[in-house]
Amino acid sequence: MSGLVSLIGAGPGAPEYLTRLGARRLHEADVVFYDRLVDPELLHLAPQAELIDVGKLPRFHKVKQGRIEQLLIEYAQQNKRVVRLKAGDPYVFGRGGEEGERLAAAGIDFEVVPGITSAIAGLAAAGIPITHRDYASSFHIITGHRQKTNGGLNWANIAQQEGTLVFLMGMSQLPRIVAELRQHGKAATTPVAIIQWATHWNQRVVTAPLAKIVSTVRQQKIGAPSLIVVGDVVKLRTVLQAPATPLTGKHILIPAAQPSRLAQLLTDRGAFVGRFERSTPQPLPIKSPNFTAYQTLVVTDIVAFAELQQQLLAAGQDLRVLAHLRLIATSQRVAKGLQKYGLLVDDCMPLAQLDLTAPSLLIISAAPAQSTQGATWLATYQHRLPTQDQLRLRQYQAAIFPSTQAVADLFNSVRPSQRQQLQQLPSFAMGEQVAAALIAQGVQRVYGSQPSYTAVLDKIEGWCQA
Repeated sequence: MSGLVSLIGAGPGAPEYLTRLGARRLHEADVVFYDRLVDPELLHLAPQAELIDVGKLPRFHKVKQGRIEQLLIEYAQQNKRVVRLKAGDPYVFGRGGEEGERLAAAGIDFEVVPGITSAIAGLAAAGIPITHRDYASSFHIITGHRQKTNGGLNWANIAQQEGTLVFLMGMSQLPRIVAELRQHGKAATTPVAIIQWATHWNQRVVTAPLAKIVSTVRQQKIGAPSLIVVGDVVKLRTVLQAPATPLTGKHILIPAAQPSRLAQLLTDRGAFVGRFERSTPQPLPIKSPNFTAYQTLVVTDIVAFAELQQQLLAAGQDLRVLAHLRLIATSQRVAKGLQKYGLLVDDCMPLAQLDLTAPSLLIISAAPAQSTQGATWLATYQHRLPTQDQLRLRQYQAAIFPSTQAVADLFNSVRPSQRQQLQQLPSFAMGEQVAAALIAQGVQRVYGSQPSYTAVLDKIEGWCQA
């Protein structure tokens, strides 16, 4: 018996271009083999999977193609749900056909989950339609890499095509592509666009006539990965490119969450979002206290309260045992979380404003619980820290922290070199306590806002425009 191998196209770059079936297969996966150009955001969709980087650089293959195909077979033979995650579409110069052949020969069940090819979506992201009734009634997608055994391209045929020409993986061959097109009759004035990192936060676009595109690329220092677009449709970019917003091209780091309203709001305002891993709760066994001995219940953490409720239920009790207690939340975030349990707090105040020497206080928190004279601390769970191996902090222009726990999760799980980078990263705090936590971690540029998404988005947009 074998598992299923899914050859999934991740789309051109931006994570939201992934199909719904692709997202579901990632969530179900036991192991994911992913390419270099796949956005790390997509790996958050496979929380239980083993992640294996098989990415390839020009002229350097970390894992040879034959070995990748053998690994797909070996994992599937262990009855695993296997995902081969590729940028673009698996069957558009993605070697998906070769992998499918090997899987079929080995008797492995597999499927292809199509992706949106960058040859179309990448142009659209730059304001260039691949076809247009007035400019191009056809298009031709051509690889910049050919197997030596396949011979050369038919440049006489390619140059005479009236439709749009799109070259993938062709930047190292750009001078030759231009020379061949011109030699075989393509006009020197033909519009050309180079789109680097299409649909990513660092997308760059340059345009020039065919005769000048090589020098323009050198001057602007455009490199791979890039699309080369040749044809009159390039003229439409000045009309069709999306208007810039204050957050256009900004790469913002936020805590991982599925789904994330903050991520959606940032994306809708033109930003690109990356996420850092969060800690996961590990319940701690507790001895149920005598609740009648207390007058006030202080909740510092909504997860801690959820764990308390679960342990009460396991002991044959419910929230009615808390009915006589005055209820205090230490933040508005906790207060809103308690509302989901049908509980309205009597007050909302930080721990610093409470009399922690009062023996009538029972404080619900995560471990480690503080030790104070008077109040009783009850830790119902502890945080299991993640690793942040996928985090490339130099790619971000700012970070947003909704809670003090998000601050702790990130700073307690990074390497010393990453910590230094974080301390230099402009950070936006949703609330005074979050700002204080960032300052305590040595962050040099902290921008506080009210603890709401609207407030923090307005704050970061103002910062971008300053």
